[in-house]
Amino acid sequence: MDTFVTTTLNGISYAFILFLLAAGFSLTFGVMGVLNMAHGSLYMVGAYIGMTVVQSMNSFVLAIVVAAIGVAIIGLLIERLFLKRLYKRIPEQAVLTIGLSYAFANIVLWVWGPFAKIGQTPGGLNGSISVGDLSFPVYRIFIVGIGIIVLAVLWWLQDKTRIGAIIRAGMDNKDMTISLGINYTIVSTMVFTFGAMLGGIAGILGSPIIGAYSAMGDNLLLLAFIVVVVGGTGYVQGTMLGALIIGLMSTFGNAYFSSISLFTVYMIFIITLLIRPNGILGRKLF
Repeated sequence: MDTFVTTTLNGISYAFILFLLAAGFSLTFGVMGVLNMAHGSLYMVGAYIGMTVVQSMNSFVLAIVVAAIGVAIIGLLIERLFLKRLYKRIPEQAVLTIGLSYAFANIVLWVWGPFAKIGQTPGGLNGSISVGDLSFPVYRIFIVGIGIIVLAVLWWLQDKTRIGAIIRAGMDNKDMTISLGINYTIVSTMVFTFGAMLGGIAGILGSPIIGAYSAMGDNLLLLAFIVVVVGGTGYVQGTMLGALIIGLMSTFGNAYFSSISLFTVYMIFIITLLIRPNGILGRKLF
């Protein structure tokens, strides 16, 4: 029973890392119709930037801030220099961002080297909490707490604010939104930059658990894509649901049937596509 509870808690903490990663991808695709295949690389860059700040400044909070700002600036540059010319041209978007992901991987190899790195757990979050015979790392509880806060903020922005109303209107009918005098170009840029920032935050938060290596961008992009497909694109509720399903299934798979754990994740992905192509809580995009 203790193993089951521990595995469940590990799955939930992993799900919140996936949520932070996939939320930006979901918003970018749902709001802008931009398929950013370099989104996993933004997570990777955030992890490396954050770990460098931790090593040099010994401040995890500063590492989160620097990783978030640094990756947000990278996302802004990608959108302004490249993607703004490719709206509604998904094949071109995919080719371009795949190329960017390779570029980021090689930059990481050049700057940080080929060896995998593991992030440092903040000093105050190194211990474990024990309840009876059950022991659980404080840092994973911290990740769940941060994830819940981000989820609440995104939910509030989506459902309770003017910018959220504009985003929802643009997802349903972009041309009508523009005809009302709303500068949807600025909205799209803000959304893309914000999505990149979430990827950077996920990178530094996940580094003590997942680590960082130059090829991780592609692996994490695939997981983010599966989360978005399962949960549904464009809405934070769907992304969180998809992250919980995939996070728990992946963790339980690794714990109880590791030889076919990845297969179970793919099966959920395929079944969702067959039964609900738009995702469990999704909407038709185009």
